[in-house]
Amino acid sequence: MSANSKVVDINKNREELITFTEEEIETIKRTVASEANTDELKMFLHVAKSYGLDPFNKEIFFWKVKGKPTIMTSRDGYLKIADRHPQYDGLVSDVVRKNDSFKRKSDGIEHEYGTERGDIVGAYALVYRKDRSYPVYVFAPFEEYRSDTKVWYKYPSAMILKVAESMALKRSFSVSGLVSREEMDVQQLEEDKESPTKKFKKQKEKKDYIDVKESSAAELLSQREKEIKSIVGKSPKLKNDLLNYLEHAKKENGIAENEKMSINKLDDKQFDQLKSILQTFKRLA
Repeated sequence: MSANSKVVDINKNREELITFTEEEIETIKRTVASEANTDELKMFLHVAKSYGLDPFNKEIFFWKVKGKPTIMTSRDGYLKIADRHPQYDGLVSDVVRKNDSFKRKSDGIEHEYGTERGDIVGAYALVYRKDRSYPVYVFAPFEEYRSDTKVWYKYPSAMILKVAESMALKRSFSVSGLVSREEMDVQQLEEDKESPTKKFKKQKEKKDYIDVKESSAAELLSQREKEIKSIVGKSPKLKNDLLNYLEHAKKENGIAENEKMSINKLDDKQFDQLKSILQTFKRLA
């Protein structure tokens, strides 16, 4: 067998880490990647096959952010990719708090807990490979990545750790074409070509959603609507982002086209994701 044919075989095996039947592809088109056009669906399937991520197990999913196709995974998705790599040699990570002793070295870190640990400073991750002398190191400062959502308030240590681990794993194995939810806070996303205000009015005419109520009577708003309204305010751009997410969630939840989608119909995970995304876009504005 020639050297060239070996290269082809290697690439072929990589693409077949996971395969889909025609029936499964049709299901993906209706559910996981319902917003994708033909070319975007091909791209989504190629990335899923290349990294062996299963959309049916929610290891990878497709979503359009401001008109831009985005293929997303999670920290666990990156970890699955690393676990398959023959050179992967482990992951070391932890959260650093005030009063800890923390020092970075060329071959790792020195980290000792303080007797009275204070607030979270950040998190680090080191990914080791058998073919490299030094680990890939990432430190994620807490204040730069924290998001004003329930999951970040409830599990701040776990969330900042996921950020550091996601970035380190991605860099260690040159993962491309994927972005994690944890990385959304540092992604500069492209603007829609269409005016957000114009697009918002178009979607409003379709009446496929319930917008955050503009009533000044606070008692008419649910707690969720109050939280989203405090983020969105009167920004047409953020309202457009809200509507895009509700449209995405409507398809993901299998809600009929002629039914309305509201903030209150989101499950807890979707609601936390919506808040995180809107907070990110608000900071990037």
